[in-house]
Amino acid sequence: MTGYAALDVGDVDQRQVSTRADLVPRDGTARRSVAHAAAFDAVVYGLPAAYQYAQMCRQYAETGVPTGQFVHERRLAAPGFAAFRVPNVDTLYSNAWLDLREGPVAIDLPDFGDRYFTLNLLDAFGNASNISRRTVGPAREVWLVAPGDDAGVPDDAVRLRVASRLMWVLMRIQVRGDDLAEIHRLQDSVLLRPVRGGRGVAAGATSVVGEVVDPDAVVTDWEAFFHAMDGALRLGGVPADETALVRRFAVLGLAGTAAFRPGLLDEETRAGAASGFAAAMGVIDACRPQLGEPVPTGWTKVCDKGAHGANFLSRAVMNHVGLAANVVEENTSFNTYVDGEGRPLGGAAGGYLLTMERPPPAGAFWSVTLYDDSGFLVPSAIDRSSVGSATPGLLLDVDGSVTVSISAEDPGVGANWLPAPRGRFFLVLRIYEPLADALSGAWLPGPVRPVA
Repeated sequence: MTGYAALDVGDVDQRQVSTRADLVPRDGTARRSVAHAAAFDAVVYGLPAAYQYAQMCRQYAETGVPTGQFVHERRLAAPGFAAFRVPNVDTLYSNAWLDLREGPVAIDLPDFGDRYFTLNLLDAFGNASNISRRTVGPAREVWLVAPGDDAGVPDDAVRLRVASRLMWVLMRIQVRGDDLAEIHRLQDSVLLRPVRGGRGVAAGATSVVGEVVDPDAVVTDWEAFFHAMDGALRLGGVPADETALVRRFAVLGLAGTAAFRPGLLDEETRAGAASGFAAAMGVIDACRPQLGEPVPTGWTKVCDKGAHGANFLSRAVMNHVGLAANVVEENTSFNTYVDGEGRPLGGAAGGYLLTMERPPPAGAFWSVTLYDDSGFLVPSAIDRSSVGSATPGLLLDVDGSVTVSISAEDPGVGANWLPAPRGRFFLVLRIYEPLADALSGAWLPGPVRPVA
């Protein structure tokens, strides 16, 4: 929303569309400035697409599993897990990449009973929707349909319309104690069926689509980043109302009929692209603590996860911190880098206490997970990275509140101890299937207080 009137100018005489490329300055200094500005905006706009494309390349390089098939994690995320930042340790993950350029894909679902599950469906820009009890109820078959492509989908089918032709499916299934064998069975029972012309006509899976990039270089190298971004948008497409913005990136060799080739750019354009990339990444990294809305207890409530609209900077920051965020209706979360007095976590020699006057209002379950300052899980002597309602032996206080002790040394509180490093860290509170009080803000987590 803006203070300006939104006008429909689709068929007025003064808004003819030019088929010519925009002006590129002949002056080298000016050309560098234009490239810098375009690169800055391209990074802010395209970071989710570049990161997801790099993640697809990483998965294929490590597993050899092609698009159209799941890769199942058979164990919970643990210290050393590096597939993406800020993983939960409550569910097993399964990943699949879908190429919808040639038609819809049907997903067959088993009966999950009362176990929490969700298939997070992410378009090329990290915008999310879900297949879960909340969205499809007891449905056992769901069809994913790309824009303008309903061919072959039965009239009575449960369908989800997705926003791009390249989709990432990230499935999460709740772990309850030591029941991994049952979860493995459920994982293997979720089937992907690319369809041509009707129910049950399968197509062969393909290898990774597009040009393979070095996934580690995408975060630090402008050429690798724009290779990944170009690959993602070339395959996934661009929303029609954003094409004018994307055309601005043509000065960088993006958005053209040919794939990105940085070696064809002149020296000044290359310099501007490099500096614009570095400046944008610096801004995005600096904004990490600002995700969401601060609440009075020192936490930040993460808002609009997976539903960013045209808020491209917040979308970039969210995906830089951690890919594949769920929408808040599926998983409401809070994070904090500071204690209740605003001091960075990790500076209290005696550790911290987190007391919540009543447990988080969850329809499924809740957890508090600790990460190092880079968003990765931290090793501990008892192999515990999270405490929550599913933690065996977790105790409530006599008044119904719950207290989590966060410290490097064992404070003697059993299951209520969340081990912490001696350096900086941050916390994420996740509420799965949040109830109304969690969504509205009527319930808030208590402050993290240093132990004297």
